[in-house]
Amino acid sequence: MSMEKPEIQRAVLTELARRGLSRFVPAGISARHVHLAEADIEVLFGKGYHLHPIRPLSQPGQFAAREQVTVVGPRGRLEHVRVLGPARRESQVEISCSDTFVLGAKNCPVRLSGDLKGSPGVKLLGPEGQVELKQGLIVAARHLHMNEEQAGAFGIHDGQVVSVKITGARPCILDQVICRTGRGHELELHLDTDEANACALGNGDLVEVLVPGRKEAASEGAGEPEPAPVPQVPEEEILDLVTERDINDAFRDNKPRVYCGKRALITPAATDRAKAAGIQIIRMKGGD
Repeated sequence: MSMEKPEIQRAVLTELARRGLSRFVPAGISARHVHLAEADIEVLFGKGYHLHPIRPLSQPGQFAAREQVTVVGPRGRLEHVRVLGPARRESQVEISCSDTFVLGAKNCPVRLSGDLKGSPGVKLLGPEGQVELKQGLIVAARHLHMNEEQAGAFGIHDGQVVSVKITGARPCILDQVICRTGRGHELELHLDTDEANACALGNGDLVEVLVPGRKEAASEGAGEPEPAPVPQVPEEEILDLVTERDINDAFRDNKPRVYCGKRALITPAATDRAKAAGIQIIRMKGGD
């Protein structure tokens, strides 16, 4: 399904969701890009410099700029990386997992845009200077944008974690999609190039939103839900210590749960990250 005007397509999709007839959203594929703070723009491009928009993006007020930079990591570089505007409070670089190998960037976290604390630093080269970021290199977490009206039609709230179903040549279901709703958002699923290539998805293709529990709750004559079976978890997957890195690894691998022993230590950072990513930390009743 495709339409000439994205705003018409979004209006139709929103109305279909409101009527309970379908729950489809368009996909937007994000290549590697950079967001810059005002101070860093001046260092890279010259004092008093302002970005030059070349095309608007799907999200309100955002644009692709004419300007490009080189991103330099410990082992390699990415050249001609597009700058997106407008300027932000803090500079950040969003890359794919494949890009981390080119840069030699170890432990690059999967994060939502703006969640930069503890992320690796990186060097940016521009025509007039260079900037050494102390933090700001991330792999963008897959996420779904919706404004308030769209979120209401789909029955979704900000921060909710859903799945999306992709059909076509390489059908799949992507879990752990974080919803971002409110002013400044417009209906679109954002994936990076790695994810899009893995499922043969293109810009504007429609994907189906799957909200956990929604279908079961709407089923007529449904009785009390059956108790969930005790999972059979390989011993090597039951952790004695759960850290933020374990949660990030699970997020990267699309695992909705992390298992640990009943006496395992769970760090506060792991608890916070799991809550943000919608990942369950489950203590196994058996064992030590």
